[in-house]
Amino acid sequence: MDEDIEQSYLLVGEIGIHGEIRRVPGILSIAFVSGERQRIIVPEGNQKECALVKLKPDGADCYSYPVSTLQEVIEYFQGKRKLKSATKEKVNFEPAIEKPVDFSAIRGQEKAKEAAVICAAGGHNLLLIGPPGEGKSLLASAIPGILPGLTNYEKAELTRIYSACGKLDHDAMAVTRRPMRTINSTASAQAIVGGGTGIPRPGEITLAHLGVLFMDEFPEFTRAALESLRNPMESGIVRISRSEASLEFPARFTLIAAMNPCPCGHYKYGNCKCRESDIQKYQKRISGPILDRIDLQVEMTKLSMDDRFIDVEPNQTARFKTIVQNARTRQQNRFSGTSIPFNAAIPGGAVREYCLFSESGFEYYKSIVAANSISTRSMDRLAKVARTIADIASSNTVETEHIDKAASYVIGGILRG
Repeated sequence: MDEDIEQSYLLVGEIGIHGEIRRVPGILSIAFVSGERQRIIVPEGNQKECALVKLKPDGADCYSYPVSTLQEVIEYFQGKRKLKSATKEKVNFEPAIEKPVDFSAIRGQEKAKEAAVICAAGGHNLLLIGPPGEGKSLLASAIPGILPGLTNYEKAELTRIYSACGKLDHDAMAVTRRPMRTINSTASAQAIVGGGTGIPRPGEITLAHLGVLFMDEFPEFTRAALESLRNPMESGIVRISRSEASLEFPARFTLIAAMNPCPCGHYKYGNCKCRESDIQKYQKRISGPILDRIDLQVEMTKLSMDDRFIDVEPNQTARFKTIVQNARTRQQNRFSGTSIPFNAAIPGGAVREYCLFSESGFEYYKSIVAANSISTRSMDRLAKVARTIADIASSNTVETEHIDKAASYVIGGILRG
């Protein structure tokens, strides 16, 4: 085999002391950036993962060849052996993400479920407020199940991320479902957004890309951790700068945050022991700029005994997912030819263009804004959430009833930005 042909190959793997070729993390990302080298020799333990390189936009002619020993590679280049392309093999992938819980597992909390559907339908961030033990975490864990299914390219993109981060336990695992990452209040800003010494590593918000980031006990996070979310929530990208280079990681996630209404968690439920000053101090731990990036707030109520034992409609996730998909289809048509993925991402200057109000709807919208003296950012959030509610109702225009419902979530919450 001549030298020019050898130069067209990319060889990736870890060589053991006895010449064995071992599995390595991040193989799919390496294959995706292989450039003009359209033939990649990979460890046998990576062959199934590497088969996803066929989903590379320019990867129709990109082939991966698995090997188990260095001797096989030498014999191949000597013309003594043929290698079989893994790219041509049909692979049944094992999901790396568990199936989400069904909404039917959640008793009561109908308003919170409605907020979850609006959140998923328009890509809106959501804050759940309520006493401990009433289903905030359970509802958050159900939301990925009603998001639209991943495209093949999105599956490959997420699998690249999880592979590079060492989150795939073995070959033939792939990210085929929307991810959900749960982080607790001890997490640092670096753990959330990424970084570290040496080569920067992606953080939790990149692992939540195209899925859900769930932050429980939201006010308990450090101010630095919460403020680190601001730019990624706006841009869908994490930028990490080093003296030698700057890196970008994808981070278009839906934030689901949860909190108690007060330090003890029982404010408004009769047995709260907190002083009013402590309640205000607790709620003010979440800054106005962060609240301005959370479109929806909903209070989850303390369930009555009847609520705890009421019959629940089965397979609610399937019904909600159909509603969400229909609303997203309307948005795809609306934003065709733009980079806007859903209503929540409409730029501030384009809100009036895309949130088409009826005449009466626009007058009502203005009256709500004037009566509540809300900021321009909150005014835009109100319009975008109302647009999503109109999409759920299959309405071309935003009407007064859509604005009314949006206002109950955007400006009717406990916390104000």
